[in-house]
Amino acid sequence: MTRLIATLCLATALALPLAARADEAADKAAEAKALVNKTLIRNLQTGFSAALEKTVASMPEQKAEAVRKELLGEFERQRGIMLDGLSKEYADKFSLTELKHLNEIYDDKTYQKFQTMNADPSSTVTAISQASVTKLLNMLAVAAAGGESQQPGTPPVPTPSPAPAPSPAK
Repeated sequence: MTRLIATLCLATALALPLAARADEAADKAAEAKALVNKTLIRNLQTGFSAALEKTVASMPEQKAEAVRKELLGEFERQRGIMLDGLSKEYADKFSLTELKHLNEIYDDKTYQKFQTMNADPSSTVTAISQASVTKLLNMLAVAAAGGESQQPGTPPVPTPSPAPAPSPAK
């Protein structure tokens, strides 16, 4: 009887850390999913919805509805893939305390105000950012094309002069 009690006590003692780790893993997964939902997924949803409506704006209503249905269905499939994959990565790379801290940051009202302003396509912040990014992307495209078309306002790239021909030996 004593041996049975000792065995049960040992089994319980060994099982407790496993149960605690399983609970922590579940908590980490839940925190990571909450983080992904309130960050990437929310921003992606906002951007995708705006882009979708611009895409279907000029379509006849019947075609627009069919396109919306198809693209929203695919968005939901991709959303699930991203949510699961990113949540797993974050849960693997961050501690439970770190994930909770990140979620607290994203729940902060001031931070939310900041993010809302940055996500608003009609805000001055967005206009400034888009203008700069567009200019930089155009410059990269020109550079990738070998500088064939010069952008207005950019200095010409100097080309090296050919080396003088060697003088004949005497």
